[in-house]
Amino acid sequence: MRVRSAAALWRVSGEAADSLPVLLAAWEENRHARVDIAECLAEMGPAASGAQLVILTELTRRRRHNAREDGSGSHDIHLDEKLLTLCRAALARMERGTF
Repeated sequence: MRVRSAAALWRVSGEAADSLPVLLAAWEENRHARVDIAECLAEMGPAASGAQLVILTELTRRRRHNAREDGSGSHDIHLDEKLLTLCRAALARMERGTF
């Protein structure tokens, strides 16, 4: 819920100061919210530059965000690929400085 609220606040205000800390906290606390968070970070572009380390860390992790001890299903691959695509898009937009 707070991820959706922070994303909505960003979309309405265009100000990252209030949204970005909430998104970064949720990233660490709930790995299942990362796809939605990465989507918002990609939309934010340069305004999300404070998330650059978090995104780079995700892209270089060997064990994926949705890995479980009891195995995984084929839908996990799709979600992981989507997360990686959104992380790459977020970094590219941060580096280009475009919205």
